[in-house]
Amino acid sequence: MAEKKQLLTIEDLSATDVRDIVAVADALERHVRKSGHLPALLRGKCLGMIFDETSLRTRTAFERAIGDLGGQAIHYNGAEARVGRHAAKTEHLPDFVNVAGGFNDVLLSRIYDYATQEQICELSPVPFINGMCDEHHPTQALCDFLTIKRQFGAMEGIDIAFVGDGTNIALSLAQTAAKVGARLTCATPERMALPAERTAHLAGFTATTDPEAAVKDAHVVVADAWIPMNKAHEAEQRREILAPYRVTPALMSLARPDAVFLHNLPAYRGDEVVPEVIDGPQSVVYPEAVARLHIARALLLFCLRPDWAELVAATEADFDSRLGELS
Repeated sequence: MAEKKQLLTIEDLSATDVRDIVAVADALERHVRKSGHLPALLRGKCLGMIFDETSLRTRTAFERAIGDLGGQAIHYNGAEARVGRHAAKTEHLPDFVNVAGGFNDVLLSRIYDYATQEQICELSPVPFINGMCDEHHPTQALCDFLTIKRQFGAMEGIDIAFVGDGTNIALSLAQTAAKVGARLTCATPERMALPAERTAHLAGFTATTDPEAAVKDAHVVVADAWIPMNKAHEAEQRREILAPYRVTPALMSLARPDAVFLHNLPAYRGDEVVPEVIDGPQSVVYPEAVARLHIARALLLFCLRPDWAELVAATEADFDSRLGELS
């Protein structure tokens, strides 16, 4: 039996995996633009999605992706699954995961607590995808690097500046950058820096408290929300600490002339970024958001197609013809 595939963190992927997922995502999107549809490469497959919060982009991307490929999705909210922060009554986690894994061919879970995600991943009898948690956001990092590749034609050698709180976005970006030969400089207040034990081994990673130094000559500037769901009670204090890290036109002017701005959304204009930037010509946040769909298709194929290597090889040949042959 083939080894169960998982994406709990970017560290679960090899550098080749990251490049291949991005390449297949890009090729699938180009195929859709030309032909208007995709072959049913996942006919009969079912994706189980577990969310302990409402979701717009992640749920829509994966539900649409599995449908595009001929499969279907089942959505469980935290109350139905009896897991996550808002479940009034909890169920023994192995019971839920093994039953959900019996109904579905792949599980995606977006539960805030990393320890719970780790347990679900370990227990799942089918492939597992972390749709986001408090410590990691691997699917977002992949869609960001697809967006970067489309903007600059490559991922290797790209200079990325992350500015703000050292969040799950920053960590997953740093891990992905190290895989593909990009460089990430993370500018945060000292108390909000990524833990050194998480980043010391990452090639191309630099930590600083100076946002201007981070953004200088960067290809890409990334921000994330300042006030996560579990820190609402610290809102004013966090705004005061993070004010020097707000992305403004003056800060963006230090980056390369062709630099772009990324944000995983939702964004809070006036906090981490001003409208002139996120709604301006350097912002690619809407293509970045739609890139989740392209990455979702590729990830589902990565998890479920035993001939994944043939799909990857087809990206270097006549992809459209080979796609039809593989369906």
